[in-house]
Amino acid sequence: MEHRLAEGLWQLDTRLGGFDAVNASFLVEGERPCLVETGPQLTAGVVRQALARRGLGPQDLATVVLTHIHLDHGGGAGEIAAAFPRARVLCHPRGARHLADPTRLVAAAAAVYGPALDTLYGRMTPVPADRVVAAPDGQRIDIGGGRWLRCIHSPGHAKHHLAVLDERSGTLLVGDAVGVRIPGAGPLRPSTPPDDFDRDQAIASLRRFAAVHPTQVVLSHFGPAGDPPSVLADAEEQLMGWCAAAAAAVAEVDDLDHVARALEGLASRDDREPVEPDRERIVEMMSGVRSNAAGLLGWLRRPAGGAPAAPSPAWGGPVG
Repeated sequence: MEHRLAEGLWQLDTRLGGFDAVNASFLVEGERPCLVETGPQLTAGVVRQALARRGLGPQDLATVVLTHIHLDHGGGAGEIAAAFPRARVLCHPRGARHLADPTRLVAAAAAVYGPALDTLYGRMTPVPADRVVAAPDGQRIDIGGGRWLRCIHSPGHAKHHLAVLDERSGTLLVGDAVGVRIPGAGPLRPSTPPDDFDRDQAIASLRRFAAVHPTQVVLSHFGPAGDPPSVLADAEEQLMGWCAAAAAAVAEVDDLDHVARALEGLASRDDREPVEPDRERIVEMMSGVRSNAAGLLGWLRRPAGGAPAAPSPAWGGPVG
């Protein structure tokens, strides 16, 4: 369940929903170990067990970093904080208040996922406010022994998103900012969920990633993505294609179902990698066409997206 990405850097499979190779956390070992991503509340025990196998006891973990506060990435923060009482919890400044009081975050997630929330992700236990750190862009985290992690603000997928660069190995942990590629479920897919997806910010974030020249780009869903320049270029091309398809659909009919059908057409034509039916169902669960369509529709309906602002009644409100 643990996979070595680089010296002292491990990928931990959270086994979200009981599935392998869907959702990851990452351990950076050193004098002051750091966990990047907790995974959801329901699999916090899986992550604790993985950390124990790597030799970490309750007093050992120094820092937790969340790429963003969506429940599949940070829903287990309260449980991990309780299990490792010395660890501080870092996130983007726009997400920090929701860790201390996740009421609105959980309500918005419940509006999107309905009953599946409590069977797939769980909810979120508050993190003590005095242990939450709002990480500015560029903040560096000292792991010890000359190893540093750097936080890179990367909004677009969500306004509270950041990536984490392991400066020693050059590994860039990108959360959802590059997209989703579940093994066996086809090629890289954009992730444009409601309610605050923003195309221009997402593209700017991809270009920021390219500018740091990472040695590998690692997705939280799931794992190393391939040659970094090619992956980042592909992510930008795919994202622009989805945005263009959504805009064209809205110009015809401003309707969620119509946008979703347009994206389904794109996905069905992208046959660069084989798809296993069981795994395809998983990627629809993690980054479904309809959810992505809702995020794109919300972006297009906002003034910055070029169309009149209007609420999308099928989805929860903003959390930041």
